[in-house]
Amino acid sequence: MESGELYFAIFFTTSGAIRFNRFLRNNTIAAEIKPVPRNISTSCAVGVEFYYKGDLSMLLIQDIKQIYNIKGNQYSLKYAKSH
Repeated sequence: MESGELYFAIFFTTSGAIRFNRFLRNNTIAAEIKPVPRNISTSCAVGVEFYYKGDLSMLLIQDIKQIYNIKGNQYSLKYAKSH
């Protein structure tokens, strides 16, 4: 069983998603690259679904566009990069 809450991060680029996935896995955080769900679709076709318990600000990298908390079929915006 995964610990923490389920999140989905979307990125400005596919390479950003790959970099973030690698960062999470290197820090023993369960993560998987997946297609961005249609209801939160962006210009980047892939994102990273991950479980995390703690302060999300500790995970923020420049490549992240938005982070959503997932509960059932509901996506709640938790972070959006301001331009």
